[in-house]
Amino acid sequence: MSLTTEQARKILDEVAFQDWKFELVSYDMAGGWWLQVQFAAFDPTAGDVAWQKGRKWYVSSHATPSELVQTAFKAVMTAMEHEVRESFFYRQAAIFGPHFDVDELAERLPQLQLRAPLEKVYVKDV
Repeated sequence: MSLTTEQARKILDEVAFQDWKFELVSYDMAGGWWLQVQFAAFDPTAGDVAWQKGRKWYVSSHATPSELVQTAFKAVMTAMEHEVRESFFYRQAAIFGPHFDVDELAERLPQLQLRAPLEKVYVKDV
């Protein structure tokens, strides 16, 4: 059974996280929706609190209510990780920032820092 847009919106009306909003936009070509979280947070570029939007998550019209709610949860978790990455600094740089260009990262891939393997210790049976 397919969810209607009205049913999907009613399900999302029951989802709450802080003062965040859950936007549902029809995606007719695939018969589903884009789910996107919206929230007020500090914008490091603007230097002030601004309205933020998370990435878009596709939800099929054939999704179950549980899948829709779990996708909303995943959207919140991913947006929170994004915020942490923007706010975590080392030497005054957001080294795990979410806005790095992947092609540039691939070109500048740093050396791996690996730990030396542990020596194996054998214990004799007594």
